[in-house]
Amino acid sequence: MALVVAIAIAGSLLLTPLARVLAWRFDAVSRPDGDRRLHAKPTALWGGGAVYLAVLLGVAASYRIVPGTLYTVMLLTALGLSTGMLCVLGCYDDCHELRARWKLLGQVICTLPIVLAGYYVERITLLGYGFELGWMGILFTMGWLVLGINALNLVDGMDGLASTVGIAISLAVAVISLFHGVPETRLLAMALAGALAGFLVYNLPPARIYLGDCGSMVIGLAVSVLALQVSLAGPRTSNVTIAASLLFVPLLDTGLAVLRRALNGQGLMVADRGHVHHRLLDRGVNIWTTLGLLGAFCLISGTAAGLVAYSGHELWAWGILATLTIWAVNRRLLGHEEWRLLKRFVAQGVAQLGRRSAEPGMTASPPQATIPHHADKTETWPRPLPVIQAKGSSEEAAKAA
Repeated sequence: MALVVAIAIAGSLLLTPLARVLAWRFDAVSRPDGDRRLHAKPTALWGGGAVYLAVLLGVAASYRIVPGTLYTVMLLTALGLSTGMLCVLGCYDDCHELRARWKLLGQVICTLPIVLAGYYVERITLLGYGFELGWMGILFTMGWLVLGINALNLVDGMDGLASTVGIAISLAVAVISLFHGVPETRLLAMALAGALAGFLVYNLPPARIYLGDCGSMVIGLAVSVLALQVSLAGPRTSNVTIAASLLFVPLLDTGLAVLRRALNGQGLMVADRGHVHHRLLDRGVNIWTTLGLLGAFCLISGTAAGLVAYSGHELWAWGILATLTIWAVNRRLLGHEEWRLLKRFVAQGVAQLGRRSAEPGMTASPPQATIPHHADKTETWPRPLPVIQAKGSSEEAAKAA
């Protein structure tokens, strides 16, 4: 296991400078724009390519030096193909900035090798209740993978953050895999952690190279697969609490982004500076403290997932996650702006309902009595007053109309 990690670290250390050179040559560079990109100088992208190749080296080493490993050729081929396709898609996006709809379509296509190889869930469990998905499990698995891809992509907005989150999740997966007896998942998790650790040498503040979309999306797909694999509670059966706890921080940030953009009337694909790390930096929290704080959040949520895997008590995990969220919102570390927008939205809705109920058309008018006038008709009582028009008023009214 130590050798696998060492090979992944060494591969990342050696390949990252090469990726940096290639990024400059092909103009895959992130330049400051004074809005969302606030780094001091242009910085190369494509660091994710080095991470991807380093993971492959670590996995190949484990396949040769660990006898009796439970890796299957189909799993390795499917995962390697999916992450490779996603890496190419991300490299292209780093250079040409794909439209959101085409990027999303590409992400969906990149998950196909995994599900076509037969790696998808057919049943999920939550708080002791089981839900049969059947063939819908394919769509559920693809949706989970795409969600993880974009969640990590959104987190990648600060030096070293996505790498730190990926390392924390990978280590938690490696520990949980000890309880479930899945050595192939543990080896893959350690290879990913090692590759990210090597890359972090170049990515810590001030970063000399960024992961780019080719890196953040690959990490998102990898940790989503790892979380799904380590959450298996039976044949094709996934425990939602374990999987969600492992990716809690990126999923929470994504959920807050969706809520914030919806309440502001923005499109869901419109980028903003409202993510958790942006809020902390805007409040004056330095970048190292922000990095450590969010890394600690990931370790706490990973611990919650481990408690479920060890004891089976899912309420413990949700209690820990709820307490962590409430504390963070109370300290205005995250979610405070979304909470303010939500309260304003509710208040406006209540006020609008009050105004509608007070409108004249919404109140009931008193019944009008009728008295007989002739045998064949009735007349409304009281009678309306006659309208007296001055001379020329009809013509003026017609002109006004």
